[in-house]
Amino acid sequence: GLDTENLSDGQFALVWFDGNFSKEYGWNDPISVDAMVLFHSVILMPDKMNSRKRHVGNDIVHIVFDVEGDSLFVDHERTEISGQFGLVTIYVVLLVHAPLYKVSVHLKGGIDDHIVSALDHLVGSWLISAKLGANFVRNLAMQADVICQSIIEDKLGKALNAEERFVRIKDTARRHLLS
Repeated sequence: GLDTENLSDGQFALVWFDGNFSKEYGWNDPISVDAMVLFHSVILMPDKMNSRKRHVGNDIVHIVFDVEGDSLFVDHERTEISGQFGLVTIYVVLLVHAPLYKVSVHLKGGIDDHIVSALDHLVGSWLISAKLGANFVRNLAMQADVICQSIIEDKLGKALNAEERFVRIKDTARRHLLS
């Protein structure tokens, strides 16, 4: 996780969440949401920190935003982020002459055919309205992450997070009823 005591990973993080969140909550109050995404934004991490690679290199989905803009062609090999994971990279380019984003999805070379076939429907390029760009990219990243996580957990013989949580809830309810 991110270092929240010494702030060695930086002072800020980008977070998106969906659900019933009230502005009455304080920074350290626990919240309950339907979905949450934490973005490891390298530009928010302190310069010359080794933890950048530790966090980003372990992410399954990478989003690369081209700040130069208007580049319709992305050199996938040059911009691929090394690491054990990074199975999916989503490239986002803001087109300067139109209110559009070019969004391209690329899979890491050499990954298992089973993962490729499960993600194949997400691979490609789209021109998306600038108004819809953030939602489109976030939903694409969440779909890719869920697919990859489920395949990886299945290969390791682990239960899906949702299944594990359901079992824990049932156990907690059973213990509560018995007491």
